[in-house]
Amino acid sequence: MRAKKGKTIRRFLKASGELFRMRRTSVKKEGFEGILYPGSGRKDKVLIVMSGSNGGMALTRQEAEFYHRNGIPALALALFRTGQTPKDLSRVPVEYVERAVRWLKKQGYQRIGIDGTSKGSEMALLAASMFPEISCVIARVPSHFVSEGLSGSGAGKAPSGTSCWSWRGKELPYAPYRSRSFNIPRMFLEEKEMHIITFNRDKDVRPETLIPVEKIRGPVLMLSSRHDEVWPSYESAVYMEKRLKEARFPYPHRHVAYAHMSHAALTSLPWIFRMAFKSERRHPEECEADRRALRAQLLDWVENVWQEKEPGAGKGTARRGWKRSGSRWASGRTSQWRDKKGSRGRSGQRARRR
Repeated sequence: MRAKKGKTIRRFLKASGELFRMRRTSVKKEGFEGILYPGSGRKDKVLIVMSGSNGGMALTRQEAEFYHRNGIPALALALFRTGQTPKDLSRVPVEYVERAVRWLKKQGYQRIGIDGTSKGSEMALLAASMFPEISCVIARVPSHFVSEGLSGSGAGKAPSGTSCWSWRGKELPYAPYRSRSFNIPRMFLEEKEMHIITFNRDKDVRPETLIPVEKIRGPVLMLSSRHDEVWPSYESAVYMEKRLKEARFPYPHRHVAYAHMSHAALTSLPWIFRMAFKSERRHPEECEADRRALRAQLLDWVENVWQEKEPGAGKGTARRGWKRSGSRWASGRTSQWRDKKGSRGRSGQRARRR
């Protein structure tokens, strides 16, 4: 059933067989394009979910539906390459997140978190550092700075000469690519995978482009890959973890580095990504084990780590039910997750916590 703008619609989710209500929003009416999945109908927390430089809504919806199937409300937020958003990853308004937060508050949600993958992690970290209403951050295969945007697609994709993000009509400071053209098809033929980390390491990163993660007001989970051939997510996560420690960040923070999974830090892997990355082709069982651990980690973080802020909780103070162990936060609870078929699993031990 096709939805009208801003209207509530009904749809069957085949994975669970349950009828649920979801809501679509529009840039024209609410100021952002999104789809709200209500989960179990709870109002204590909700996640804003964003994908990366692929644009569109396919992967964003997939990851939002994962939370929905596990009872957690999630808003799939469009950033670009949809009917109502910019064509390219260039000067995308951070106001999309600001307006989404405001709208979710009006729907009665008490706490708002944000989950971004790849370029979406850049927006997630940036928005959370700007808007205190965001009280939980999940940054999958993240970047610790704002980058130059991209224009075009396929063989014609190239640096845009502008920032990825804008605020109040002005571009945010960004790290430009030193290479001014990409030959992605040639790189794919030579490396037999989407190997563009060389381009993404070759950027002019200046202090004003760094994301001030220490300004975030809630727990921060960073998920990286040691086999990331798109950009150095592991190094970025290590840098941000160090920055948070040096700032005596008062909230839980954790960096989990996966041993085999590629840049596609997704709860379910579309076949095209298996073709795009060597690690996914050569180590399918290990990559699936990493994804089982990722699914469990996401749910554990949202359900157990992200708790209501306690009055008087100061720097270095653990929240109720949590204990400090060295520089990491630990919980004795084991989370469960529900996959597309409705079956359950437990967290794996394949990923390393750094």
